[in-house]
Amino acid sequence: MTQNSTIYDQKLAFRIDEACHALGIGRTSLYELAKTGQINLIKIAGRTVVPRSEIERLTSVDSGA
Repeated sequence: MTQNSTIYDQKLAFRIDEACHALGIGRTSLYELAKTGQINLIKIAGRTVVPRSEIERLTSVDSGA
């Protein structure tokens, strides 16, 4: 790990509260996104997490619009 990297740079999946913080939304909004299929949540060892790839996909900007 380099000096400028953080634990968030290393994580492959985030707890619900971490994902909400990263996205700047509340838990209800995150679960609504999951309910409508806009973001996928996964269960690992009984814990619901948000894969990094889902956060990156959701926040990517499509410049081809």
